[in-house]
Amino acid sequence: MCEIEHLLGRHLSGKRSLKRIVAAARADPGFWLMVKEREMEWRAIRAELKRLDADDGEIDHLFPERLKPLLSELADDLVSRLFGSCPPERLAPIQEALLDAAKRELDAPRWIDNR
Repeated sequence: MCEIEHLLGRHLSGKRSLKRIVAAARADPGFWLMVKEREMEWRAIRAELKRLDADDGEIDHLFPERLKPLLSELADDLVSRLFGSCPPERLAPIQEALLDAAKRELDAPRWIDNR
């Protein structure tokens, strides 16, 4: 297993590193399901914020109960399993990449086989 310094040296927020992390997340079905659940949670929160005419700053006040573990905890766990510990400030691009990949998968058209 490589050390996180090697990953950080290759720019953790770089496309190649993020693709590698997302691929590792997708390879673990249970983990990937949790990531997709977090994307669905964000969709519900955004819709409710819009309905309430509230802004993003009110998320914690309006939605104190969230799915556990949080996406930040999932991302930290994944990176830790792959590379060792990761500084918290490096997790934001990973979380965004995971949510973007989950969003694309959830929005992808589902083809029905009518055989």
